[in-house]
Amino acid sequence: MTNGDGRDVGKGVAHVARRLQLYRTDAIEVTFDPNRCIHFAACVRTLPAVFDARARPWIRPSAATPEQVADVVALCPTGALHARRADGALTESVPAEAVVVASRNGPLYVRGDVEVTLEDGTSVLRDVRIALCRCGKSATQPLCDGSHRAAGFVA
Repeated sequence: MTNGDGRDVGKGVAHVARRLQLYRTDAIEVTFDPNRCIHFAACVRTLPAVFDARARPWIRPSAATPEQVADVVALCPTGALHARRADGALTESVPAEAVVVASRNGPLYVRGDVEVTLEDGTSVLRDVRIALCRCGKSATQPLCDGSHRAAGFVA
């Protein structure tokens, strides 16, 4: 999958089972990886007509313009959501340099053209939005799976 400018995004987490869900219209395609979602919920808060966790299907990209859908997908800090426009238009800008933000009592949110590798050099993930675990409790290390909440992690 590319982000519209030809860069690959959301490529392979070898140790995490991937069950990508696909939602599409003629104008835009949205993928959702539930393994990477930590329920930050920017999508639900910002565009509830499209992203409604109580509805089935829970993502309805036809309920807004492709531009609106792509803008909200880009707010997902974990990379669980990605969008691709059918017309090839860029769906999100990628910072020239990676930006890391430590969330309060939660993961490190990373934005940029980022590749995560293990100590042995194994590539885990390449994406433009990633949430990295800080609590040490995630079952999807080094990615965050939301375990910090149940663990009562305090940074």
